[in-house]
Amino acid sequence: MKHTIDLWGKDFSDDHRWDTDRNASLLNIVFNGGAFGNFLRFILDKFSKLSPDLPGDPFTDIGTSHLKSVKFSGLIQRYHSSFINDNKDKTQLPVCLILPTTQKHHLYLKIAQWFRTNDQKVKPDDLWYIPIGELSDALQDSAKHIIELYQIKSKSHFDKIPKFIVRDWFKLEFLQNIEQTHDYLWFDKLKKHEFFKFQKTFYLDLETFFKWSAFIENIKKLDRFFGLELDFDRSDEMKDIFDQGLILDNFRQECNMIDDVCENDLDASLTGLDVCMEAYIYAEFEKRNPNIQMPLTNRFFRDTEEIRQFLDHFPNWYRRPNPNLPRK
Repeated sequence: MKHTIDLWGKDFSDDHRWDTDRNASLLNIVFNGGAFGNFLRFILDKFSKLSPDLPGDPFTDIGTSHLKSVKFSGLIQRYHSSFINDNKDKTQLPVCLILPTTQKHHLYLKIAQWFRTNDQKVKPDDLWYIPIGELSDALQDSAKHIIELYQIKSKSHFDKIPKFIVRDWFKLEFLQNIEQTHDYLWFDKLKKHEFFKFQKTFYLDLETFFKWSAFIENIKKLDRFFGLELDFDRSDEMKDIFDQGLILDNFRQECNMIDDVCENDLDASLTGLDVCMEAYIYAEFEKRNPNIQMPLTNRFFRDTEEIRQFLDHFPNWYRRPNPNLPRK
């Protein structure tokens, strides 16, 4: 493929240019899969006074904004990072770059980039729920790495990786210092790329899409920066569309809840979480309690009170330095 950019092995090419081969005069949105670039394009095009109104909303049944029937004005476009290579020799462009800034965002993207990208609906839970021989292509590399790391002896096409092993595998990454993780380094390299220094670039925090208060605050800054002439007299309509997308996106809701559990000690039920989110909770509590490792069982804690009981009553003679925590 041509026009690829080597950002720690991720491939971005013309295949990600979708239905457009030209830049936009008003705004060019650059984002990675799962980071709401399509949704942002819809909102800005719909509520800008410079473009015709768009009817309805952009959502699929899983909350992505991938409906091909929407007739956009062309004033605003969206791209993945192939945009850098496609515009190396062109004049300054108006660019909005969407970036994660917190642990919560990286947790979400780890799930969303499988589930939401191309609406393929691949889940981390598939790694333990689906037999090894029937896993989708998107999960093959992960499954291979787990099998090798944990020395799993698969005897049959129908064998499954145990759930507690999959959870532990995700946990190992979450225990790392975020600045040393693959995904953080990828986004950091993208953010610091020389290309964006020569554009009129607005760096949009991914938190914009997790809470309405952050969304309306940041969208107003974006509007002022580029002169988009958004009609904020229609803020109630904007909020209705924002809330609808959030309701359809269970992973985003759960990431908000887990963030409250880990950062604000929220009392909450933990049933029904994806194994990746369970791993994130495990990692956060192990970081706080470096002499305790969370249990290797398929069953997860029912609620935060069960976690507190486990930590409060963990016998002293079982406490050992956690070998998986990074050394200081």
